[in-house]
Amino acid sequence: MQLSAVSLAPVGEDRTPLTPETLRDLVLGLRAETDRVEHVKVIERAGMMWIAAFVAVADDERAQHCLHELCARLTGVINGWDIVGAPEWHTPAVDG
Repeated sequence: MQLSAVSLAPVGEDRTPLTPETLRDLVLGLRAETDRVEHVKVIERAGMMWIAAFVAVADDERAQHCLHELCARLTGVINGWDIVGAPEWHTPAVDG
């Protein structure tokens, strides 16, 4: 079990209004069994949303990948938010 985190930042004026609670519910609702994401916590700080989750994998890099993939799907269903500091393997130009 690894702890991973992802930050979402507002990138548009027409962004989907989010509270930590609604964002947590969206993340939990988008989970697939293959994501292995559990125990999600969301906080809002400095206008950004910080998502932390335990991921049921042994490797920290794999855990971060799983959470980033889930959050990438999330940004596909909400407007005006994007992942901050995405790792090299997640580039919007390549991933869509």
